[in-house]
Amino acid sequence: MMPELVEMVPSHFDRVIKIERAVFPSPWKRRDFEFARNRKNGFCRVVMVECEIVGYVVGFLIDREFHLANLAIAPDLQQRGLGRKTIEAVFDLLETKARVVSLEVRMSNWVAIDLYKKMGFETIAIRKAYYTDPREDALVMLKPLNTRLSDWVSQVFEV
Repeated sequence: MMPELVEMVPSHFDRVIKIERAVFPSPWKRRDFEFARNRKNGFCRVVMVECEIVGYVVGFLIDREFHLANLAIAPDLQQRGLGRKTIEAVFDLLETKARVVSLEVRMSNWVAIDLYKKMGFETIAIRKAYYTDPREDALVMLKPLNTRLSDWVSQVFEV
């Protein structure tokens, strides 16, 4: 299964929201996807496999940092490498636009944490009570693109 990332358009929202509700305990609403899609620095793509929407990825490019805000694969297609392939496709699209990718993830989401670690993300902080419904801490993770984390930090702070 090779995913293709396609620009998210309003006609995709019904399927995206269906996946969102099936995956997350506190799902985004349609207006959240509309907001992200309409932002100048928004990055909203659906994950297509054989002409079917099987997931999506939403983020924001802020200077040379890409903040991965939302990523989901339909529950019946999880654990088949689509998440990893989607993230790799995002990295390819961002190669010349971003130096680092950041994200937050629920501390209980071991499947996602394991994937992010395998993809080279490093935990840099814990955000207490970041999530609500249910209340939970978040890990803050970073993945430098084309460099090491310590090199990226040095460049940012000119150490």
